[in-house]
Amino acid sequence: MLGRIKYRKAVGNMMTGKRAIVAKGEILKKEHLHADGFEEKEKNLNYGFKCLHYSVSEASGSIRILIDNKKRTAGRVRVCTIDAEAKAGDDYEEVKVTLDFKQGQAEGYIEVKIRDDDNWEPDEDFFVQLYHPDTL
Repeated sequence: MLGRIKYRKAVGNMMTGKRAIVAKGEILKKEHLHADGFEEKEKNLNYGFKCLHYSVSEASGSIRILIDNKKRTAGRVRVCTIDAEAKAGDDYEEVKVTLDFKQGQAEGYIEVKIRDDDNWEPDEDFFVQLYHPDTL
């Protein structure tokens, strides 16, 4: 039964020009494979994400994204959202903040407000990136 539903959705999407259906599990596998492909010198030794992929409904209102302080040392990191299919101002509220970590603090977080509207939309993505704290 589930296979038939996926088939019908895929055919409907092809006919209307929507993007192909991709299982969330497949996206997660690709993201983790991509992250594993970085050489150690390219990885940030101090900060990272607790989770590489979040999924949220528009009706939820917001999402909390956890930032890991790997060495538990005092420091700062800049956190910014970046548009993809989801656009800041339309689908979510842009975030550009600097997180301050105290000595021994394991994690911090940002809260991204999700905008809900009455229109149905397919899944839309945006990205969150970490930068040096002096980056604008």
